[in-house]
Amino acid sequence: MTCDAWQAENTDAYFAATGHWIEEETAGEWKEQHALLGFTQMNMAHNRTHLGQSLLRICNRLGIVHKVSLTYVLFHVQ
Repeated sequence: MTCDAWQAENTDAYFAATGHWIEEETAGEWKEQHALLGFTQMNMAHNRTHLGQSLLRICNRLGIVHKVSLTYVLFHVQ
């Protein structure tokens, strides 16, 4: 799963979550799959708490919370 948040020039903020997985379509034949899991407008500051809540709502809605584990990566851009 990948997530991204951004703010448009008009100050509207958005959050999206994308799922990525590999499926075995036939024996020994694997295919990469992906899908947009959720997309929402953020009506508040997009800090880590609000982003986490948005991701949890998407996972709850899809019934996949039990399939998701967390790897926290912090990127520092200078």
